[in-house]
Parts: sequence; C-alpha cells; structure tokens
Amino acid sequence: MRKVIITLHMELLSRILPPHFFDVIEYIEGKAVLKFDLERGIKIAVLDFKIKDGFTLKDLEVPDEWKILDVLREANNVYTCLFKAEYTKPFKIREFLDDNDFIRVLQLFKSDIIIDLPFILSEDKVVLTFVADAEDARRLLKDISLIGDIESVSFQPATFTEYNILSCLTERQKEIITVAKKSGYYDVPRKVSTEELSRELGVSTATILEHLRKAENRIISNILAGY
Repeated sequence: MRKVIITLHMELLSRILPPHFFDVIEYIEGKAVLKFDLERGIKIAVLDFKIKDGFTLKDLEVPDEWKILDVLREANNVYTCLFKAEYTKPFKIREFLDDNDFIRVLQLFKSDIIIDLPFILSEDKVVLTFVADAEDARRLLKDISLIGDIESVSFQPATFTEYNILSCLTERQKEIITVAKKSGYYDVPRKVSTEELSRELGVSTATILEHLRKAENRIISNILAGY
C-alpha cells in the first residue's frame, strides 16, 4: 500500500461552486475525513476554511448541498469546521460525465482505495490523497483524469498506527461527549439542549458546557497537531 498525493486542475469547480466563491475564500484544507460515500453523495469531515482579509465565514456563499455543522475554532481568519456535504439528488459530478465515465469513477471509489489527507481546495488547485495498492493506484491515476487535469503526482509510504482520538480525553469528558453525540446534541438542528443533557447526566449546565468545550478543544488540538 502506498499513499498517492495528486494535484489537479479542475475546471468543473467553476460549475459546481457559486460564482464569487473564491473572492471570499483563500483555501479549504482537510483535517479529518469522517465519512466518504461517493455513491450516496455524502462527505463528513473536519475542514479549515481560510477566509480572505475583509471577510468572515458568514460572507461565504456555499453550494446548497454543503452544511457547516459547527465552527470548532476560529483564529486568524481560519475557521475549523465540522462539515457535511450531502447530495440528495444524483451526485453533482455526474452532471458533467457520461454514464460510462461516471461508472468508472464510482467503481474506483468503491474499491479498496482509502481517502486520506492532505486535501486542499483552492482556486488554483485541488490536492487529493489516497492510499492504495499498486493495481488500484494505476487505475486511480487513469480514472481520476476524468474529473480534472493532473498537474503532479507524489508517492509516499503508507503508515498506520492504532490510535483512538478519544484517548486524549478524561473518562468524564469521554462520557459526556459520547452521551451528547448519541442524544443528538451535534445534530442539525440539535435534538437536545445543554439543559436537557445536564438533567440526563445529573450535573449543572455550566459543568456540561465546560466538559464539552474542553473535550472538543482536546480533540481538535490532536487533529491539528503540527499545524
């Protein structure tokens, strides 16, 4: 298995994104891929949105299918966000490919290829990263050209370590953030309030908020380690 980092120029971005998208944003950079389902058109990730000077995240017009579920951190006009893209209609790239080409791309992502980081989206380039064996990597380089012009390709060793992101939390933080997730606190719209969580867990609202913020900060700090 090898990590394949591909830099593309994708003209179809101008058809997918709003007209003045890059007037407001400098780049989007991936921090964690939580779910990627090309067939259903769903992506959930933690992303950095670098907004240009003179603007804020609220000025950014995004496609209707994009949802910023939560702003986890904001510093120096970089917004670290929990992000979801969900295309309820057929996946938008399909509009720009014939049936045979779309099936090729779909089959490519339904193989044993793993979506990885870095991921970068800017006006000038798109950087996509995958982990694949030699055969899948060859097909990847052939079929990825269906959605953009390849500018460069880099190969790196694929390394994996056993690691649970929740291991950075105290047991109490882990308990509270897990209950919050299962109860729908992070759904949009939220299914429970902090007051309802406090009653369920038998602690004050202030304590719930303190534990959630500390847990979120530790998780994001671990995800962004080195940046």
